[in-house]
Amino acid sequence: MYSKDMIVGILLSIAKMKLSISVNDRSSIGYEVRLSLVIRGDKEFLEAIQRDFLMYYNITCSVKLKESKTRPRPILTIGGIGNLEKIADIVPKNLPSFDSKWKDFVACVAIIKNKKHKTLDGLESLIKIKGYLNGINQYE
Repeated sequence: MYSKDMIVGILLSIAKMKLSISVNDRSSIGYEVRLSLVIRGDKEFLEAIQRDFLMYYNITCSVKLKESKTRPRPILTIGGIGNLEKIADIVPKNLPSFDSKWKDFVACVAIIKNKKHKTLDGLESLIKIKGYLNGINQYE
């Protein structure tokens, strides 16, 4: 079992945001946005984090023993905007992350939480965060 401070450290140091934007004809703007947070490590480590997320914060996540055929290592995935909001709230706003990407994650969560990702302006903001426009990330 990890302490709450250790969980904050784990989130800031090894958690990675996974933002995918794909074409979806059923969407009003023609695109679909999916956001998740992933942590890679060995099975026992990820299962301990999974238990602590559930115990401390009531956050559900899944551990897969093999991420894919080409990457046969365990991965913990946290999805769903409710869970991601809780994750974003765990980390104090004044703490820097290992790779300065935590602000991007918090910004993405806010856009999706407020349903702005279903507008062209919100989608454009997510694309900028992802770094597609001009190769510049405005949140760094």
